[in-house]
Amino acid sequence: MSDSTETTTRNIKLVIAYNGAAYHGWQRQADNLPTVQQAVEDAAAKVMGHRVVLHGAGRTDAGVHADGQVANFHTPNMAIPLAGMRRAINSKLPGDIAIRSAALAADEFHASRSAVGKTYRYRIFVAPAKPVSLHRQVYHYPFHALDVGVIQNAAGRLIGTHDFRGFATSSDQRDSTVRTIFRCEAAEWGDEIHVTVQGDGFLYNMVRNIVGTLVEIARGHFPPERIDLILSSGDRADAGPTAPPDGLSLVSVYYD
Repeated sequence: MSDSTETTTRNIKLVIAYNGAAYHGWQRQADNLPTVQQAVEDAAAKVMGHRVVLHGAGRTDAGVHADGQVANFHTPNMAIPLAGMRRAINSKLPGDIAIRSAALAADEFHASRSAVGKTYRYRIFVAPAKPVSLHRQVYHYPFHALDVGVIQNAAGRLIGTHDFRGFATSSDQRDSTVRTIFRCEAAEWGDEIHVTVQGDGFLYNMVRNIVGTLVEIARGHFPPERIDLILSSGDRADAGPTAPPDGLSLVSVYYD
């Protein structure tokens, strides 16, 4: 006698890495512009034998990269082992996208709604020579010397629960602009400065606006206390410019 509660679908959790330089962001576009979501969905559909709809943890913008984007999809295909599934999907993806892992998730798992935090990293290349081998993977900033100690001082002021409206792009229409930043720090890596930000959520262009402001502070245009002003005023005009997408990468997504 069969069990009427027997599972008839699997919820598959993917961890995906990609170089976003050639794509118009993560999310599938109505006008069929190339996106990471579309590339992975199309590759997965060929392997699974049915249309695949991915739910991504974050809608990275055009030109933004990922080391640990998370997505999930449901499939009635119970036959393909997870390791074989990952290999098969990877074989049908372009060289700038890779499935790092495929795992079985609880049926209620949703890559975006279940997430409790994310880490982003921004890479600033500060040497005078153009980094050709890192084209569109870093933000090349040859104009002024940037003091990483000053960046670290300013970045630390962002830690905690604040209203980040002043660091959000005006087109962000979310009801609440309050977020909690657990970690915000800068470190030198050879010719690069890496700014790492970890929080429970992020507004549209929030990390790029933070980095643009930190660069203005590091070159002496603003004092580190400018961060306090932006947080208290909530005025985007008080912050620095939006840093280019090239240096930004979604490092990881966290779940309970």
